[in-house]
Amino acid sequence: MMDFILCAVSNMFRIYLIYRFAEIFLGKNESGTVKSFLVGTCFYLTNVILYWKFHMVWVNIACNLIGISVIMRLYTSSVKLNLFVTSSVYILNFGCDAVATILFIHYEDGEAFSQIYEVISVFLIFVCEIMTEKIITTYKHAEKLQNFPLIFIPVCSIAAIGIIIYTDTCQALGIAIISITLLIVNFFMLYLYNMLLHSISHKYEAKLLKQQVNIYSNQLNVILQSEEKVKSLRHDMKHHMNEIKLLANKYGITEIQGYIDNMKEFICNPAEIVSSGNLEIDSLLNYMLQKAREELKEVDVKVKIPEAIGHSFDINVILGNLLENALEAARQTEEKQLNVNIQFYQGIFKIVIENSYNGTLIRGKQGVITSKKEKESHGIGMGNVKKIVEKYGGIMEVYSHDMRFGVKLILYMPDTENFVFDEFDQ
Repeated sequence: MMDFILCAVSNMFRIYLIYRFAEIFLGKNESGTVKSFLVGTCFYLTNVILYWKFHMVWVNIACNLIGISVIMRLYTSSVKLNLFVTSSVYILNFGCDAVATILFIHYEDGEAFSQIYEVISVFLIFVCEIMTEKIITTYKHAEKLQNFPLIFIPVCSIAAIGIIIYTDTCQALGIAIISITLLIVNFFMLYLYNMLLHSISHKYEAKLLKQQVNIYSNQLNVILQSEEKVKSLRHDMKHHMNEIKLLANKYGITEIQGYIDNMKEFICNPAEIVSSGNLEIDSLLNYMLQKAREELKEVDVKVKIPEAIGHSFDINVILGNLLENALEAARQTEEKQLNVNIQFYQGIFKIVIENSYNGTLIRGKQGVITSKKEKESHGIGMGNVKKIVEKYGGIMEVYSHDMRFGVKLILYMPDTENFVFDEFDQ
């Protein structure tokens, strides 16, 4: 009876790990929680019943291959990808089963053996899952919580069971109870870790969403203010033109110029710092630079970009991180200076951001030199900037001189709409 309980609990944990492998290789499940639960439950019941009844390798292989393949079908409709991931996950499971049995017993097909070794096999699969997740997320440059220390939990569990078996310090019932306890502990540790990841992810997404709402709210106010001034000027345009005509006849050029200057001053919107016509980039720049003008003494801005430019999301990631870092560093100095120069010329996107800083440089998390004290958080932001620069085959230069800290970026965007200025401003 205790062996059956061990088999049931260990197989439940094993199927949960298979779902985690599916997420690692194929991403999020789009088919829904209910469908995933039903498929997992059917696979679990079939696997436990067939294994317990037959104890035959070929039955076990067929059941696992079909079950894993059906689970992978929830994540991808590609037959080739399904076959590849299914075979990879099964080979890993089979290898862990083989290691667990070879270390402790001589197994023959059709022979029943203690499910303690099945528990060890599941812990080995857990170790492989953690290592695979670490490798895949590192390869994808994903910003995830460090999960490698989790490997000590299943490793210590395997060591504990192995010591108990070899030293013969417990009866079979005691070993079974310890194994079930360790399985439950490992499962809940993994489940809590997964919940922590989701919680951090949701908080980060909520923060980004809040910032995006603030950005668009600010830009909407800018647009509405500009629209009101344009409407007012359009309404009175006939009167203005008549006045200009009278002044031209009566006084001459000087008065006309003064009158036109007054019209320009009226229609000018002080909240609209950047007006390139590109809504996404203008929204971010107006939001960040308006904050800069409120907090700093000197803000110099020069922007020359086309209205219709692709890659706005990537550009905003760069500008958002660089401007946030520059603003934070500049506000801690007496000079409180910020210079922003953004230009596009013949498929080349150039960004230069300089700010005053306190003279202290720190090597950040991603190896980037920074003037920020919070080098860990700065490293994540600058790491994202570096990835985008590499994506476009660009270059990034970080420099400092005369108590000024600067970042210069060159991005190559040949597929952007054919829009050029005469040349780069030096």
